[in-house]
Amino acid sequence: MGLFARLGYAKVSFLTISEATGVARTAIYRYFKTKRDIFDEAIHECTHGIKMSSSAIAAQRLPVPERLVRVAESVIDTLFERKDFLLAIYAFVIDMVRRGEDMRSRIAQFTSGLRELFLRLLEEGVRRGELPESVDPRLTSDVLFALLESVVLRMLLGVEHDAGKSKLRFAAMVRSIAKVPSTEQER
Repeated sequence: MGLFARLGYAKVSFLTISEATGVARTAIYRYFKTKRDIFDEAIHECTHGIKMSSSAIAAQRLPVPERLVRVAESVIDTLFERKDFLLAIYAFVIDMVRRGEDMRSRIAQFTSGLRELFLRLLEEGVRRGELPESVDPRLTSDVLFALLESVVLRMLLGVEHDAGKSKLRFAAMVRSIAKVPSTEQER
């Protein structure tokens, strides 16, 4: 992840990976056939960590709106901590799209866990009466996920420098869905 974050996808090779890790190229080839396989594994490691911490938060015995906010806060903190790696991913995706590659399934492969987590929490919230029956869990999970996507874009474009502001926006959105009064800080 560090190499891809520092150098970008295009400038990383098996040689640079070998030199940075002290592992012979032949040994790396035993586990990874292509540089893209290594890149995908780095992305998997990052998204797996997000998925595990998010699942642990979702399993807590808290009201659903609070768990939604805490999951988002954890994800946003991780995104800001790994901004350089996200830039490498973003550049890679843009390059692949320019080359005509359809990246939808690859992106869904790495992001579906969080969408599904939001969906399960929202369904639970409606079922338990913590969210209004008028909330459509599938549509709302898409909206919440889109809000996190906007955090990534705003951060990568240099518009958002503060994880706190992103977390406040997400919390305000969840509270508006749950019809929970906003805090003074969110106003």
